[in-house]
Amino acid sequence: MIRRGGGTIGRKFLLAGCSATLMATPALAAPWVRGYVVDKYEPAFYYGAKNGTMSAGSDCPKGTNPDNNYNVLLKTSWRPDAEVEDILRPATLQVNGKFNTRREQRLSAALRNRGFRRDIDSWVNPFTAPDPGTQEVTGKIAEGFDLDRNPKTGFTSPGGEMGIDNNLYRVMGCNMSYRGVPYTAYLSTRATDKMLEGLYTIVVRVSGNKDPMNDDDAIVEIGYSPDHIIKNSVGVIPDYSYKIAKSAQYTRMKAKIRNGVIETEQVSELRLPVFAWFENNRGEALFYNGRMRLTIEGDAGLKGLLGGYRDWRDVYGKDTFDTSSSAGTRETYYRENQIGKYYSFKRNADGVRDPKTGKNIGISAAYRFTAVRAYVVDPVKPATINEPVTSSVPGVYRALFLKAATTKAVIPGPPRKAGEYDGDSDPKDLSPESKPTSSKEVVANNGAPVPAP
Repeated sequence: MIRRGGGTIGRKFLLAGCSATLMATPALAAPWVRGYVVDKYEPAFYYGAKNGTMSAGSDCPKGTNPDNNYNVLLKTSWRPDAEVEDILRPATLQVNGKFNTRREQRLSAALRNRGFRRDIDSWVNPFTAPDPGTQEVTGKIAEGFDLDRNPKTGFTSPGGEMGIDNNLYRVMGCNMSYRGVPYTAYLSTRATDKMLEGLYTIVVRVSGNKDPMNDDDAIVEIGYSPDHIIKNSVGVIPDYSYKIAKSAQYTRMKAKIRNGVIETEQVSELRLPVFAWFENNRGEALFYNGRMRLTIEGDAGLKGLLGGYRDWRDVYGKDTFDTSSSAGTRETYYRENQIGKYYSFKRNADGVRDPKTGKNIGISAAYRFTAVRAYVVDPVKPATINEPVTSSVPGVYRALFLKAATTKAVIPGPPRKAGEYDGDSDPKDLSPESKPTSSKEVVANNGAPVPAP
């Protein structure tokens, strides 16, 4: 193993002797390999405004989704106006060493229960609450692929290709945290930062037998690497080696290259690391009928686009349950509405028909990335996947939601911890030790929101 840290120079230049052989375009047809490590990765959402996350544009003519109206959102047949008023009362501070639940914490707890009965966990059973509506993308332009081979459906690409399928963008593209020019949206920059800090690593390897710029019999591999990305204050440093794990979060695809543009075949399952910004929502993303398009950018790196159909229930589960109550953050800090998102996912599911129900469980999606030149190597011993170590609680919630969404039977949520505020009891006597696990989702004493997972 090549040392890191103090052994940086040795690691970098040990491979320098073969750099020209692997990276330069050969004069004659011969086996070749090029490797890359991903340095930016995000949903391929087309930004139709001129500037700002709130601005109206061709994608979202009304701008981003507005702040939730909690007076309307919290109103149910069983919750009186006085209770809504109490939930929304101003934040309070700790008094005499005792913890007074702040407004955002009370609000998050109450938002969990807005079905037709008080005891229903609405994020686990979103179908028990009415569709509150959510602003969807109405623009005509999107990045992605014609997954269903039907140019009469879907969007038009920025280059004029018809039939682009990317309904994940339609559902989530007007959310404030995803809007912005490529790689500048809030969650994109946060996810990139976490990825570069070691949350996960994605590598790409392209190989063939003719010319790296023109080869009709090439192979593309994309997958997880257990090695952390090597970077400095400027960015990712090229020409380092990364192992590729082939046990999971990995796909090997046939491809054709024309003038540096790589088009892969469409495979039944495309697996790779999921776009993530927190320990509990990383893992594997599965794209049904997936494919990729890569563009080689000289000897420095490449840019890529990948797409396919994702199980919308998996997308909802990861988005809603990073922690036991992370949906509260989505509905307060991020201005989203998880119940509205659930109905929007169902409404826009456009592929992968469930043979039992006849309904689509897949939603078309596309993600883009950039990558830096690297050496992608097969490990001497099989590389293991570093699975999330704290995913048991959100994993339970995701499983319960999947069961509820599949059976349409109301599924009780997991029991709450002793002393955890449930939205019904008076929290004024709770001690600091008994604060809910979602304490990161509260607002600071000065009223400024504190980002949570």
